[in-house]
Amino acid sequence: MAHLLSVENFAKIGEFIYRKSGIFLEKEKHYDKLAKYVNSRARDLEIDSFRKYFFKLRFDDEVGDEFQALMNAITVNETYFFREKDQFEVLVNEILPELHETIPSDRTLRILSSPCSTGEEPYSMILHIVEEGEVVQKRDIEVVGIDIDSTVIEKAIVGLFSDRSVHAIPKGILAKWFDKKSLGYQLGEDLNGSVNFQVANIFDKVQMRKLGKFDVIFSRNMLIYFDDTSRKEVAMTFYDMLNPGGYVFLGHAEYMSRIVSVFNAKKVNNTLIYQK
Repeated sequence: MAHLLSVENFAKIGEFIYRKSGIFLEKEKHYDKLAKYVNSRARDLEIDSFRKYFFKLRFDDEVGDEFQALMNAITVNETYFFREKDQFEVLVNEILPELHETIPSDRTLRILSSPCSTGEEPYSMILHIVEEGEVVQKRDIEVVGIDIDSTVIEKAIVGLFSDRSVHAIPKGILAKWFDKKSLGYQLGEDLNGSVNFQVANIFDKVQMRKLGKFDVIFSRNMLIYFDDTSRKEVAMTFYDMLNPGGYVFLGHAEYMSRIVSVFNAKKVNNTLIYQK
């Protein structure tokens, strides 16, 4: 079957996606996947041309469901528990104790995971926090997880994870906090609901403001999907969302100093983090 999406129209829809989400699609990497999605979606909608599909996407999508479906199709959500675990150890052993000492005790410490995918990253934070135990016994800590993909948020809320997803969790911790099921591992009742999951687009200023201020932001391996302009916009959004003295954790291949100069880079136990 011929693709409804031509190479010329790939540039057109790619520009639309970029303006709405900041995600830059390369023809060599993304054309086939996007073209197959447009074919499939056109069949579901019973339309016979890219022009009609693109019209619906731009002008007949009042609540955003069509764009949400597109984002769900093109975003990559490959993750597992305790990935780059040294960052979680720095969080609970160094950063949270520091923030506990400098922030009034009656204020909740707030941590953002963006993007959170199916929940492995924010739940990894929770597991480290409760296992370490010191700060969480003295004050409230809130973890918020956001992602542009509504399907992964739904999975995160359900809290059922594959064997591969939990393979890096020490067996004792896995047995303590998860229940073994036929289809994988179910997050136990004690941790169910411990993360506030929401569908959100990092480029939607209204959505970001509604989330409020945070003391720590984890955003690992998201900026690699953006171009320089979008990276700078996201970096400044994070800066605005942080409380004074707050921290950003990026992926090991991402460097905030190459994007903006407003953060102070700090190396803590060989982990590079960025402070407002």
